[in-house]
Amino acid sequence: MTDLSIKKGTELTTESITPAELSAFRKGLLRWYDKHGRELPWRGTRDPYRIWVSEIILQQTQTVQGWDYYLRFVDRLPDVKSLAEVPEDELMLLWQGLGYYSRAHNMQHAARQIMEEHGGTFPREEREVAALKGVGPYTTAAIMSIAYDYPLAVVDGNVYRVLSRYLASDTPIDTTPGQRYYRTMAALFLEEKQPGRYNQAMMDLGAMICTPKSPLCDACPLRDSCRSRGTELIDLLPVKAHRTRVKERWIDYFLLLHRGQIAIRRRDSRRGIWKGLYELPNEISDREPTTLPTPTRGWEIRETMPLPDHRLSHRLLHLRVHVCGTSGDANPTYPDGTEQIPLSDHGTIAFPKPLRHFLDHYSAGNRLL
Repeated sequence: MTDLSIKKGTELTTESITPAELSAFRKGLLRWYDKHGRELPWRGTRDPYRIWVSEIILQQTQTVQGWDYYLRFVDRLPDVKSLAEVPEDELMLLWQGLGYYSRAHNMQHAARQIMEEHGGTFPREEREVAALKGVGPYTTAAIMSIAYDYPLAVVDGNVYRVLSRYLASDTPIDTTPGQRYYRTMAALFLEEKQPGRYNQAMMDLGAMICTPKSPLCDACPLRDSCRSRGTELIDLLPVKAHRTRVKERWIDYFLLLHRGQIAIRRRDSRRGIWKGLYELPNEISDREPTTLPTPTRGWEIRETMPLPDHRLSHRLLHLRVHVCGTSGDANPTYPDGTEQIPLSDHGTIAFPKPLRHFLDHYSAGNRLL
């Protein structure tokens, strides 16, 4: 076993790793993968389109959640052409609940790039893949290695974690020098004869064994040479230099309900966390409100329903829905930019996840004012 006296702060270089260690790392990893690798619906394909779809879905989504989304997506949009041509509302409905909706917008933009610049055929050159909208170095490496056996190492959260612990490196992963260091090390360890298989093995090792908390070190195929095993470094690595500051927002939604119809409006499709989705009219504050908000003139709040807080990577959203009705039979006034739909049709429109859950629950209660 490697001497565990190595101290945090000692950064290994490419010259520090012997050919024998590299060979043992690759063989041990691939043997483990052959026996324990996950069976996933996008595994076993060389179709770059399907590999691309799976990687984009999994960028900000856990594998368990992404599984069904992937199957629905490729069933409805089986190729580049269908993605390029699908109406935006239908695309958003397919993506509803996955979050980070810019991913879907970028995919459609990239599909149109492929149609216009490559005749509808997914590109095979690294520079052409990397030029697609929303495709960064990680996704480029995944597509090129898995679809085309091109020797590019993927570097994502799983790979950062595996390598930082294996190398006992406290180089921060969220700095430019740190990212350069781990890209260099990832390329060094890559099995260039089987890059796609190797990259998938590294992803699975990080997801299944070298987990963020309570890693299963005794089951790890790299345990005999891991420089952090048996030390406090396991719980400290990887290191980040910066913490994301989480900002709080308070959002008051108004369910303007009249004769079974509700008011909705579409969010800006160019910016924002839920761009292109539909929402209820609302008020947003940076401070916790001390009183109830005032709905549009002619409406009055009949009931206020707090929703669970919704946490994003950089936001903590405190949410309430105010169910509003009107007095009398006159046609009510609606906020500018809204349209009216039957409440019963809400399921055909893409809403942010918190509103989707609320509308599903509220509609099921059949509580129409």
